[in-house]
Amino acid sequence: MEAHSKRRRMPRRSGAVLAILMAFAGPAMPAQPASADIDLPVPAGVVYPGQSVSDKGLSRVRFRVPAAKLSAYVIEEGMLGDRVAKRTLLPNQPILLSDLKSPDIVRAGVNAPIVYREGGVFIAGIGMPLVSAAEGERIRVRNVDSGITINGVVQADGTIEVDSQ
Repeated sequence: MEAHSKRRRMPRRSGAVLAILMAFAGPAMPAQPASADIDLPVPAGVVYPGQSVSDKGLSRVRFRVPAAKLSAYVIEEGMLGDRVAKRTLLPNQPILLSDLKSPDIVRAGVNAPIVYREGGVFIAGIGMPLVSAAEGERIRVRNVDSGITINGVVQADGTIEVDSQ
């Protein structure tokens, strides 16, 4: 006894019809993303947070990077400038721009000049930053004379410009 399938047979399509369908479906298929083979600068040794990548030495290694992600990587040594590692960087691995930061200008616990400027008023003093920070970062700083904690923005020269409260 033979088992019969209850399924209906689909008519066979000719090769020409199939080719036409594939021609229209082709552009709708997602294309493979373009990628670039590029020599990227990599650390020659382990770089720990706060250390300069350039000081540890650089070499170049060829990587295949998707074109859409290329802007996330350091592609030339000039992009490192005076930047330091934000996290541990491993040797012979590409460097992401997000793994770098500007060096800290003020350090937590180390006295720094604080200034207040508004209109014709200028007040200067000494403060102790509660965190290390780079230029342009908003931090909390304790006035050494009064003991009051105030907010300020780190300036390029290492002073902390405090806000009116």
